[in-house]
Amino acid sequence: MILKGVTGEIRWSYLPAAVFGPWRVETQEDTALSTLTGTLVSVDGYRVTQSPLVAVVSVGRRRLTWPITDMQISGDTITAVLGLRQEDR
Repeated sequence: MILKGVTGEIRWSYLPAAVFGPWRVETQEDTALSTLTGTLVSVDGYRVTQSPLVAVVSVGRRRLTWPITDMQISGDTITAVLGLRQEDR
């Protein structure tokens, strides 16, 4: 399954650690993990190194949240391995 959107955030608790967009989340059918890729808009160098971090994106009226298990920032591209999606809040 592939989801795409305009903007999203990496959060440490409720604080934004990075803002990205456009983004894409691709879920592999044979595993529970997903991969997020996006274009980095802004980053807080301290917050982005803390844990736990979550990825938050909006799809329509829904806000989707995933825990981040691994993350790489290279230039203006962010790539994150996501765990199981958390329940909507």
